[in-house]
Amino acid sequence: MKTQQPLTDMAHWSHTFAAEVLEAGDLAIDLTAGRGKDCLHLARCVDSNSHGTVLAFDIQHEAIHSTTSLLTEQRMTVATISRPQQVTGPGVFLIQTSHEQLSLFSPRQAKVIMANLGYLPGGDHAITTRADSTLKTIKEALTELLSGGRLILVVYTGHEGAQEESQAITTHLADLHPRHWHIITMRPFLCHNAPYLLVVEKRQQPATVRERLLQR
Repeated sequence: MKTQQPLTDMAHWSHTFAAEVLEAGDLAIDLTAGRGKDCLHLARCVDSNSHGTVLAFDIQHEAIHSTTSLLTEQRMTVATISRPQQVTGPGVFLIQTSHEQLSLFSPRQAKVIMANLGYLPGGDHAITTRADSTLKTIKEALTELLSGGRLILVVYTGHEGAQEESQAITTHLADLHPRHWHIITMRPFLCHNAPYLLVVEKRQQPATVRERLLQR
């Protein structure tokens, strides 16, 4: 019998939307490493052992340790780094710092940038993502996306400060120009305070006259 993920599993949908656009050799970024499941998915999509690169941020040592353990078990090439210059070649690079440092560490534009906003599963619920730092990172992430790339957010809404964070994100995204961005949201219909999904895609822009002439 075929295994089927629950329709309301936003993590599953986030992986689906990432896999749609990622190819071997791409750069993918996980803003919240957590327990490593998103990071592992991204690593497989970009073939990080041979071609692609994944950056994963988290402020908590517990998260970096969990992600390292999972990736090592799955025989993925992984390194913990502290300086941007250490991002060399293919592999997964774990960075124990705030995702606000995204633009400092990113070596080039990314095809996918992901985050699970909330607290570390099984960790200290007092340590959460926050509206101010999350909004700053999202603004940076949008500039770090390749054309056709996606920012994928699973937003948890049941913890303290979550509603403020969610409101800050949606307010900012509502101001983006539809000429340059496609945005969708997915929400469980009957589940109060359930996590929801936001996908922001940078639209491919038509070539300019000069670019068309150069292509001839």
